Amino acid sequence: METMESHGLHTFENINIGQEYDARYARDDVHYETFARLANFFGRDMRPHWHDRYFQMHFLATGKITLQLDDHFYAVRAPLFVLTPPSVPHAFFTEPDSDGHVLTVRQELVWSLVEKLWPASSEAINARGICLSLESSPQTLVALNRYWPLIADEFRRKEQGRDLLLNNMAQAVFTLLLRVALPNDESLCSVRGEMRLFQRFNRLVDEAFRHHLTVPEYARQLGVSESRLTELCRRFSNQSPKRMILERMAREARRMLLYSSCSVNQIALSLGYKDPAYFARFFHRMEGCSPTCYRSR
Repeated sequence: METMESHGLHTFENINIGQEYDARYARDDVHYETFARLANFFGRDMRPHWHDRYFQMHFLATGKITLQLDDHFYAVRAPLFVLTPPSVPHAFFTEPDSDGHVLTVRQELVWSLVEKLWPASSEAINARGICLSLESSPQTLVALNRYWPLIADEFRRKEQGRDLLLNNMAQAVFTLLLRVALPNDESLCSVRGEMRLFQRFNRLVDEAFRHHLTVPEYARQLGVSESRLTELCRRFSNQSPKRMILERMAREARRMLLYSSCSVNQIALSLGYKDPAYFARFFHRMEGCSPTCYRSR
């Protein structure tokens, strides 16, 4: 587990919920759990941490939270929500009566929502954390209370279309909550320079991975040296830039194999591989089986 130093939060670490809490869901785009169960596992006095490449939404239905979000402090009573974008450090304390729901969602699913909701301020919300009371938003609370049992039930099941349905419901919940937070709201807090650079790299990979850019090409676009980019990725994600790029490609390949009717050759071409055989070798190296075998499983 990687740790680093921050002026306000001292030592904090990257926590992968799927790997550390329940390995069965390590590769899921959406992870759901009740707030109480996660608090019982990690502790009510939650140590400083962040979530690389995942947005996390804490919805508190009961109790109170004392929160440090980057270098901002809050003490808010339920109902409330806390949004932490990727790499934004946070730490909090809650009493035993505090409970609610926690959604941990892969960053690409939320980026598209933010761009549609706040096209002129997408970078601000993508790079900031939010802590906001919902006491004056009764309609939002009614809508959310319809989603939580549906999400909880679907997350535990393994029926056909589970991932697709979870993605859609998670995006609906994020949309409900994001639209009550204005882009210039005082609840927003900023992200430190190094984390912002790491987020820019993540975003650039998501936009350009089909073009098979090299790590030096990414570094040039970001205006940093290759060694600087490697050091940032090692520190924040415990991976090399190249590994992060390859994992993004593999994740898109898995999605297309599961949810599209395209042939393997068509998928290879759409991902920038002129030679389908090369794509097949890449996929086997990343997943341990051929694309055809993965699809049939």
